[in-house]
Amino acid sequence: MVAPWPVVVAAATPFGNAALAVVRLDGQPLDAVLDRVATRLRPGPWRAGRARRVSFADDGGTYDDGVVIVRRGPRSYTGNDHAEIGLHGNPLLVARLVDACLAAGARAAGPGELTRRAVVNGRMDLLAAEGVDQLVRATSMEGLRIARAGLSGALGVRVRNVRETLLAAAAELEARLDWPDDDLALTGDDEVLAAVRNAGLTCGGLAATFEAGRALVDGVRVAIVGPVNAGKSSLFNAVLGRTRALVDPRPGTTRDVVEARCVLGPLTVTLLDTAGERPAADPVEAAGLALARGFVEEADLLLVVVRASPDAPDAAERDVLARTADRRRLVVYNGIDRPSVAPPGEGWWPTSALTGEGIPALIAAITSFAGGAAGEGLLVASARQRDRLLAVQAACEEALVAFVEAGVAVAADAVVRGIEELDTLTGADTREDVLDAVFARFCIGK
Repeated sequence: MVAPWPVVVAAATPFGNAALAVVRLDGQPLDAVLDRVATRLRPGPWRAGRARRVSFADDGGTYDDGVVIVRRGPRSYTGNDHAEIGLHGNPLLVARLVDACLAAGARAAGPGELTRRAVVNGRMDLLAAEGVDQLVRATSMEGLRIARAGLSGALGVRVRNVRETLLAAAAELEARLDWPDDDLALTGDDEVLAAVRNAGLTCGGLAATFEAGRALVDGVRVAIVGPVNAGKSSLFNAVLGRTRALVDPRPGTTRDVVEARCVLGPLTVTLLDTAGERPAADPVEAAGLALARGFVEEADLLLVVVRASPDAPDAAERDVLARTADRRRLVVYNGIDRPSVAPPGEGWWPTSALTGEGIPALIAAITSFAGGAAGEGLLVASARQRDRLLAVQAACEEALVAFVEAGVAVAADAVVRGIEELDTLTGADTREDVLDAVFARFCIGK
C-alpha cells in the first residue's frame, strides 16, 4: 500500500494585487488542515465538487472570506485529495492564509510539485506535464497551440504509436532469435525493417521541430551588434516600430544594453540594442561593451549591422563579421538611402532605418527563426523531448545496420533501447532524477 502524500500548500496565482487569488492544498489529511484555517458559513462536511463559502480567521481574528472547492482522489488533478481556496487578491491576505496552512500542518509545495504528483499518480504522462509548464510560459498564440498539443495528449498519442510500432518489431526480431528454425514470424524482414525505419524518421522529424517550437513557446532574443555609428539604434527603433533607443550621430551614445519586447508575426521577440564596438578608454563605455558581449552570447539570433557605404565593410565591421561567423545571424546592410552606396554583399539584408525600406523583409527573415512551422502539425518545445527523440532515432538507425551486419540479436537490443527511450520520454519508466530535471523550472503552485 502506497503511503498517503503529505499536505502541501502553495499560492496558485501570481504575487500582486488582484480581484481574486487562489491557494491550493493537496494531500492527506486535507480535511484536518481545512478545518483549522477555514470556517464554513453553513455546517456540513467538505463534499467533493461543492463550493463552500467560508471565513478565514487566526489569532488576530477574522481576516477574509472566500470559497473552498474540494476534489477527492483519485479523480482530482493530482490524484490526491485536493482543495482550491479562493480569497480576495491582496498578497497580505494570501500570505496570511498560507502561513495559517503551514501552522495547521501543511508544508510549502516545491516548484511543480502538484503536477509532479499527478504524473507519479498516473493522472498524466510526462509529455502532458511539460505541456502544463509550456502553457503557463507560452509567449505567443502558436506557443499556446504547441503547449495544448502536449497537454491534450496529441503528442503522447504520436509517441505511443511509435512505441507500438517498435514493440511489434521487437517481438518479430525476438521470434527470429528464439526460434530460428520455426516459421513464427508474422511479417517479412523487409516489412519489419520498414517499420523500424519509419519509427526513426517520425522521431527524427519531431526532434527537428525543436528550434521552431522553442521559439514559439519561449520567444527569441535578438541582439543588434556592430561598430559605433553603424545605425544600430535607428534599426532597433525601426524594427520595434517606435522610438525606444536614443539616436545621435556622436559615437558611443548607447552605453548600456537597451531591451524591448515586441511581437513579429508568430514570434514574441526581445530586441537588444547593444553598445557600438570600438576601443573604449571611458570606463563606463568599456563596461557597457562588456555587458553587451554577455547579452550577445545568450542571444538566439544576431543582427550584425554594416553601414552602407562605398568601402563597406571597413576593418571594424570585418572584425565583427569574423567574430560572429559561427553564430546564427542576419547581416544587415543599413543606410541604403545614402548616395553612392555600394551594392550589399551576398546574403546581406539591405535596409534603411530612416525611410523604412527593407525593414518588412528583415522582419520576415527574423520570424523565419520559427522555421515557417506556425500552424503546422506537432512541434516539440522541450530540449529533453528533442534529446530523447533523437536517441530513439539513433537506436532505430543502429537496428537497421545491425540487422544486416551484426545479426538479429544486436538489432533487437537496439529496438528495445529505443522503446526504453520512449518510456523515459513519456514517464512510463521515470527515475527521480528525470522528474527533478523536468519540474525544477515549474512555477510554485502548479
